Amino acid sequence: MGCFRNKKIIGWLSIVIFLCILGCSPLEIQRGVFSPPDEKYMVHIPNSGWEPIKLGKEDLALWHTQYHATIAFISSNVKGKKGSLEALDNQLFIGMKHKRIVLKDFVLVDNQRAMHTILTCELDNHELKIDSYAIQSGDRVYDLVYWASSDSFNRALGDFENIVKSFKFSNYHGAS
Repeated sequence: MGCFRNKKIIGWLSIVIFLCILGCSPLEIQRGVFSPPDEKYMVHIPNSGWEPIKLGKEDLALWHTQYHATIAFISSNVKGKKGSLEALDNQLFIGMKHKRIVLKDFVLVDNQRAMHTILTCELDNHELKIDSYAIQSGDRVYDLVYWASSDSFNRALGDFENIVKSFKFSNYHGAS
């Protein structure tokens, strides 16, 4: 049963990669640093098995073939929208079933207040574990998200934690 379940998860995650290949646009990562042209942040990308992919609205997604894990960087305009950082964070998890919060706490990421959430959930009949940070700065919210199957979650978690530590707003950003 466990082997069958793992094959289903691998198949589901392979669909994500296939969709990426169809709609990917080139990404520039120079010397292990990613800084999207229209955003005002930079982050160091681990080189240990992570492949950059571009699916759609996120700035960048990374896929780890060995651990079947994904990391995504998502930035959004929240100008004129009312809502707390916690509410903005909760929007990441819409559509997920059987959510169980493991940790939810405010932390600082590059001296900005962030909502750190770890949860388990079910998405498309697959059990996932997710670690996320929602950072609001000015009229933008920046989501750093890592997910993998519950079985393999801890294998690449250190890479994600290093990414979060490396996240920096550019000097010219009007961080508030």
